[in-house]
Amino acid sequence: MADFEGNNRETLEDDFCLLEDSDLEGDVDERFYELPILSPKAKAKVPVDYNKALKYVDRKEAGLEDVLRDHALHLLPAKTLFRFKTVSRRWDQWISSPLFAHRQTTYFKNVSGLFCQVADHSPSFISFNQDAYGMPDPSLSFFPEPVKVRSSCNGLVCCQGIEDDTYYICSPVTKEWKKLPRPNLYHGAKAAVVLAFEPYLLNFNESYELVCAVTFPDYPVVYFEIYSSRSSSWKVSDTICYELDGSGLHDGGYYMKGVVYWESSSGVILAFGLRDEQYGFLPLPANDEEYGNGALSMKHGELCYIQPRYQDNVCTINIHGNMDMSLKSVINLPYDAWSTFGVCRALGFINGDILILGLGTRVVSYHVKEQKVELISQHEGGACTRYIPYVNSLVSLRHPLIRDKGLIV
Repeated sequence: MADFEGNNRETLEDDFCLLEDSDLEGDVDERFYELPILSPKAKAKVPVDYNKALKYVDRKEAGLEDVLRDHALHLLPAKTLFRFKTVSRRWDQWISSPLFAHRQTTYFKNVSGLFCQVADHSPSFISFNQDAYGMPDPSLSFFPEPVKVRSSCNGLVCCQGIEDDTYYICSPVTKEWKKLPRPNLYHGAKAAVVLAFEPYLLNFNESYELVCAVTFPDYPVVYFEIYSSRSSSWKVSDTICYELDGSGLHDGGYYMKGVVYWESSSGVILAFGLRDEQYGFLPLPANDEEYGNGALSMKHGELCYIQPRYQDNVCTINIHGNMDMSLKSVINLPYDAWSTFGVCRALGFINGDILILGLGTRVVSYHVKEQKVELISQHEGGACTRYIPYVNSLVSLRHPLIRDKGLIV
């Protein structure tokens, strides 16, 4: 145990140095928002895999409480962790720590439920497990005005005011929210906006970006406007898409590994890379709106397109992938799963091989390996409802060292 701790301490000291108190005094410019508590000296080594690190634990020296704290708590969802705060004062202090919240946000990535948005009504939330996943206020009534959910990514949620189209970013678990400044271009109530947020263990400033593909009537171009939390400002990209009829973009998009994707009615998927701000196209399999609508999703770490099909009294789900969006696999749904409810909507894969589908007014999960259908929820709205996946994390909009004047709690 001593050798293991000594080796880790040497690695940490080689790669990082602690910021001194004097570094925090005086005026702090905006660049400090990007500084973690540890300042890098050199390229960091690969972080420890905490699932494998258990084999190094000396069970004679470490108590069960310490093992759970160091190797298990950060893998649990927010609602479960709030319940565990009542175990003891020490557990309350651990779970309430901003550093623990950051670690949990980094490691917990399971989709926990769906925000349901019907037109301009208040949102509601469908939990995939009522005991484990949840939030204090599913309708998000803590905002100063009624809002609708537009996008979500790794625990953060983007909302838009119903009255004046103002954008907000919030953490539903902590009820922290931030009002964004007005964009430079006119977005409107149905802009194709996507939230991009990828937490990293060594970046304590939870930075995010809001990307909007902006279109104008009778003007066949697409502009890209990006809000960055690092600069707290909007920027119109120099990149302009001339090849696509912008009026055909769907208002919901999908973010994955640094790229934002939007479906279009022109038979293609518009892709926009955040790092180089360049765009491209992927072919979009044709949808049959009479029997269902497709959806972009991720399966086993790769982008895919889920497409319901109905033929010869059989409902199938076609899974397309690769850069050419070729057909990769076909899932045959049981007859009794869809025949009663009509239109089948693909909502996405979650947590491996669980497929979420909308069947009329019902939301069901289909476990591909077990070939089992489970009812998740039944509600009003049906085909008019947008479903936004949500991860039940402890993500905070606060910087652990700096108070954000634009943040409301």
